[in-house]
Amino acid sequence: MRKTSRNITSIFAFALMSISTIHAQQAVVPPPRPADSGPSLEKTMQFIQENAAEGKLSYTAFVTDASQQGVEWKNQFTVEMSNLVADAGACRITYHWRAQENGKRIDDADYSLALKDVKEILVLPQDQNQNQVDSRNGHIDWNSRIAPNLFTLIARRPRGVVNVFLFSDEEMANRVAKAITHAVELCGGGKDAF
Repeated sequence: MRKTSRNITSIFAFALMSISTIHAQQAVVPPPRPADSGPSLEKTMQFIQENAAEGKLSYTAFVTDASQQGVEWKNQFTVEMSNLVADAGACRITYHWRAQENGKRIDDADYSLALKDVKEILVLPQDQNQNQVDSRNGHIDWNSRIAPNLFTLIARRPRGVVNVFLFSDEEMANRVAKAITHAVELCGGGKDAF
């Protein structure tokens, strides 16, 4: 009798586990997706394409070195962003960037920004951005003042890679930053996989 009781208990336990397993494997309907808010990706990318490239901008960086009292110099920059294309189908922004420092070419290349790779978008006054760049390059005692005042939109990607857009108008820099942030969300970027 004991053996039969154990067998029945074992069979019952096995049947219960099988039912639990079958139940656990059933597809669960995901909750409904919230309605998309804001403009479509196409409209957003059109706004970016029309407003992110301001053309040629010139500015002067007045630099002081706190480690050497009285040491001051200035660098004159000309930067130009051209051929900007915001491709909604590829979730990518491409452009050409040309820069000169004191009349010497320091950059003249095509750049690409895959929106799915973007982790952060921020807008800084250009002098704050320049001071951060100098500090990362080992010049922690340098302090730059930019004239005229410009604003830098920075798109940060993994491993310290950044794309930079320069603006003379802070309001437009913030509007483009908001549009790029929206496009990044629509393209599945801005978050870690885990």
